[in-house]
Amino acid sequence: MNILVVYDGTVHAKKALLYGLKKVQEAGGEMTVLQIFDPRLFIDYDAGPRAEELARMEASQSLAEARQIVSEHAAGIAVRFISDEGDVDQKVLEYAEAERPGLVLASSRYRNLAKTLNCPLTLVPGTILVPMDNAGGSAASADRIVDEATSTGCKVLLLGVVPVHLYSKEEKKDLNRVKKEITAAMKKLKKTLMEKGITVSEIVRSGYPDEEILKTAGEHAVSLILLPSDSLVPSELTKATAIILEEPERLKWPVFLLPLAEAV
Repeated sequence: MNILVVYDGTVHAKKALLYGLKKVQEAGGEMTVLQIFDPRLFIDYDAGPRAEELARMEASQSLAEARQIVSEHAAGIAVRFISDEGDVDQKVLEYAEAERPGLVLASSRYRNLAKTLNCPLTLVPGTILVPMDNAGGSAASADRIVDEATSTGCKVLLLGVVPVHLYSKEEKKDLNRVKKEITAAMKKLKKTLMEKGITVSEIVRSGYPDEEILKTAGEHAVSLILLPSDSLVPSELTKATAIILEEPERLKWPVFLLPLAEAV
């Protein structure tokens, strides 16, 4: 995985950098750390003639800190550092088009980048979307959610998807049973995550799972979607995963796959 980190020296940028290094260590690949200094911010600046000079010194120091973080946490990882000047959004877009990273990491102050980038963007901190159904999951899935949330400082949004299209009017009893099972599974996972200190909210929707997942991601400014991998337990949610991954033109968010659910 090739990752581009938009680095501005803030606490969230440092967390994004560490998260990116972790992902490269897990999946292989390389990283580019991009720092953009915008001199336009100092036109008619009221803080004195040395304001820009001092800001440049701070930018240089923050990039040195990034190099130190990498040296301490990225043994064997190929990391490039790029420092440039100009409009941050425009420069990030230019480098993303040139580098074609698999993922861009940035602090939440750069959320507008999602409108222009042609590759997935994860905001740190942000919101992790975890779609659910009544097929069950594994303990490893909960561990992965906790790991992603704690690594990024993200909150978690659980989305229960009720596949109403599978049930006729005569099968209302079965549909209600499925809704109850999904709600129970969500509450169980929510309790587990909250016990780990994760901020969790939940929502239930009815419809085609792939459509509801993408719709919810757009409405809630999601940073990452965690979907079930191919499972020994077939479900509408695993079908939705296949549909979403096969139609990348609809996918504006990074997607990671959760561990297999065990057969019951």
